[in-house]
Amino acid sequence: MNEKKPTLRSILIKQRWAYYFLLPGLLLLVVFNVYPVMKTIYLSFTNYTLTTKDFIGLANFTKLFSDQKFLQAYANCFKYVLLLVPAIMMFSLLIANVLVRARPWIQSVFRGAFYLPTVVGGVVIAAVWIWIFHPLNGLLNYVVNAFGGEAITWLADVRYAMPAVCLVVLTWTLGTPIIIFMAGMLGISPELYESATIDGATRTQLFFHITIPVLKPVIVFVLTMEIINVFQLWEVVYLLTNGGPSYSTMSMGFLIYNTAFVSGKYGLAAAQGVILTLTILLFSWLSLKASKEA
Repeated sequence: MNEKKPTLRSILIKQRWAYYFLLPGLLLLVVFNVYPVMKTIYLSFTNYTLTTKDFIGLANFTKLFSDQKFLQAYANCFKYVLLLVPAIMMFSLLIANVLVRARPWIQSVFRGAFYLPTVVGGVVIAAVWIWIFHPLNGLLNYVVNAFGGEAITWLADVRYAMPAVCLVVLTWTLGTPIIIFMAGMLGISPELYESATIDGATRTQLFFHITIPVLKPVIVFVLTMEIINVFQLWEVVYLLTNGGPSYSTMSMGFLIYNTAFVSGKYGLAAAQGVILTLTILLFSWLSLKASKEA
């Protein structure tokens, strides 16, 4: 005789204790993740300020795409991604590839050194770099003057402000990718390298023909995470340049903060957040799709 196929109700009853234990976590997920997302989507269709809360449909979105400040911040996000993500991926991969060949105690020392800025946080790192970029007493201009150059206002010049912000973010965010890549490299079988070396492969060939292909899932994960992180960049922009000069370093994250908590336009800020979220989802999907087809 064929056994009767269990129904969804019977499965739920049988496994009810598992769902009881999952319930607190699911409640926290709903309260702190699902509900805020749904609330933000709703607020994006309203004129929500400290004094009003009127439903206005798509007016916020229409207004944003004619707002030069928003368009500049949106374009800057792509510039940050194009400048920072390749640099983070390249430097972290190369540094991890060098460190993985070192002795264990050297690996530990440098892992801690590279990860320290991540632990310290963007506020402290930005404070150090503000001193380095200072137009009169900064370390960077001291070096420029030593070679006969003139002092540069790094954070107040449109030509240098964004590269300066990118440099700060790069030094702050390298630690996590380096550790992840090192963990992935240490998991690669030594026999692969040994057999390739016997066949005459150089270190460069080992890196591009063994390390990179085997690390592909790890690279895709780090790439996706860095794209998401760079799109959400705001605290370094806030501390270094406040979005200037002439909005040249304004990021979407900082614009959302400024719109909501400085201007008090919560509905407009919610619309900006929805657009940023959709953009992040699109680029995350594209990176995952490209990695599967590669």
